[in-house]
Amino acid sequence: MRYRMTAVRGTAVKGAGAPRSTAAAQIKAQRCRYASAVLRSLSHTYAGRPAPEVQRVLASSMRPLSVRVNAGTLHQLAVEIAAGRPGELP
Repeated sequence: MRYRMTAVRGTAVKGAGAPRSTAAAQIKAQRCRYASAVLRSLSHTYAGRPAPEVQRVLASSMRPLSVRVNAGTLHQLAVEIAAGRPGELP
């Protein structure tokens, strides 16, 4: 939230513009959609490969997107992709 000083009273007043929380929510949603697209692509590319290999690729591809997936979920996704089933992020 931005504040500006008014010349009359010297009190803080809310400034114009979008709140930061709205921008942060949009960025988070965009990252989640992009991560889902990456996951779909990896599901097609790595179907049938060994789960440990898939898990390494998943971990390395999610890290630059700032998407944190815990180890158990990452392992489950890798097993599903290795079995030929498309996985979904929680």
